[in-house]
Amino acid sequence: MDNWYLLYSKPKQEGRAQEHLANQGFESFVPHIHITKIRAGKHITKTEPLFPRYIFLKAACDVNLSSIRSTRGVAGFVKFGQTLASVPEQLIHGLLNQQIALQLQAPAPVFQPGQPLEVLSGPFASLNAVFQQADGDSRSIILLNFLGQQVKLAMNNSNLVGKANINNN
Repeated sequence: MDNWYLLYSKPKQEGRAQEHLANQGFESFVPHIHITKIRAGKHITKTEPLFPRYIFLKAACDVNLSSIRSTRGVAGFVKFGQTLASVPEQLIHGLLNQQIALQLQAPAPVFQPGQPLEVLSGPFASLNAVFQQADGDSRSIILLNFLGQQVKLAMNNSNLVGKANINNN
């Protein structure tokens, strides 16, 4: 019977380790997530490991451990004392299902400078605004016409929708 074990990889070599493990006939899994970061004022979406440097490996109990430890990209097994860390199969299936669900989710809205927006909730709900710039990963700086004056505000992106998207919902 096969068990899932936990491997520790060399820094940023999870993909290399997975490739070489697959060449040896092993099944492995590294859950990934999509992260949107702001670099130089631009939104960049990157795929990163959910658990950096950790690889889940499916192998038989009587497998030759030295061949796995000497695989390129693998630093070694995660152990508790002399016991290899094993992972319940239900956890692996749960992580796989979560990864699929996250990939199916709509990405967070990314607005362009000058794009017309509508405020969805809060004290300024249903007012029109104009996107100015990003303020971190989840907030935006907007211009809002309020009481005859233009007001500059920082607001959560979840409270904003682009005007072009309003009629599509």
